[in-house]
Parts: sequence; C-alpha cells; structure tokens
Amino acid sequence: MFNRGRAALSVLAVSALTLAGCATGDNGADTTTTATATSAAAQAATDVTFTEGVVRAMEADKGMTGIFGTFTNHTDEEINVTGFSADFEDASFELHEVMDGVMQEKPGGFVIPAGESHELVPGGDHMMIMDYMGEIPAGDVVDITVELADGSTFDVAEIPVRTMNPGDEDYGSDGSLMGHEH
Repeated sequence: MFNRGRAALSVLAVSALTLAGCATGDNGADTTTTATATSAAAQAATDVTFTEGVVRAMEADKGMTGIFGTFTNHTDEEINVTGFSADFEDASFELHEVMDGVMQEKPGGFVIPAGESHELVPGGDHMMIMDYMGEIPAGDVVDITVELADGSTFDVAEIPVRTMNPGDEDYGSDGSLMGHEH
C-alpha cells in the first residue's frame, strides 16, 4: 500500500541521501550515516503527528502530570504509539487511560487507525510523566520523543505547559490520583 505521498517522499529521501553520500563534513568524514538516521526520523514524523499538545503544570514534589493533544495517522495502515520519553531526570513515562475514574496504564498503547486521529484528554487516554519531583511550571515548554511499535521514533518540540483542571479523575487533597494502579 504505497501511496503517491510516500512515493514522493521516498524519491526526495533517496535524492537527499545521494547528495549526502557525495558530501563530506569539515573533517572529511562521510555524512551518509547521519542523513540516513535523519531520513528515518523524518519518515516517522510524516506518518504520524502530535498536535494541539499541552502539558499540565505541576508543582514540585507532586510526582506526576499528564500530556494531552491529538495524534493523527497520515498513512493507510494502523499505527501503534507504544511509549514516549522526555528529558526529566529519574522520571518514568507511561501511556494511560482512565476507566471508571481510575487511571491505569494502557495495555498495548494507543492504536491509531489508518487515516484517523486519536485524542488524548484529561479523564481519558493521556501520556504521564511520573516519579518526577521537580516543578514543571506553567509557561515552560516540554520536548518529547514518541515511540512507535515498529521501533521508529519522532520528536515533538516545545509542547506548552499550562495550568489545567483535572478531567474526570478523582484527585485527592495531596494531588495524587485516587485509585491509581501503577
């Protein structure tokens, strides 16, 4: 299932690799390896995008916060988001869902059907930054790397951090989620 958009992108990628294969860096080293890695990341980024992203602001010592937005699959095949990471020391990163008010890890990740979108919202599916005890203040931005089931990744830069109310989640007085199954 090779569509015209992929064909055009493939021609562009091959052209770029051919040119990169002829080029050398300042130290005379061949730059083909860098171009190949960049092309694979570029392909993943054109296959699926994450838009309208927002990170819920978090005070220091709260330990967890959510990321919301919309994944869109631009291919004619199902795409499975299996994880993500960000640059927060000692943090863990999980894909979650909320079932009957209980937040839990989402088995199998987020499956995005061909040509469709999957929205991450408070009280529903979302990404979690967990076990991070520092502050993530409103007005800041967060960069993430999204992981797909086929082993590819793509970067999402500068997701804004905003103050948000909880969704259909029951937060206790200490800010932790009631009934959270970690």
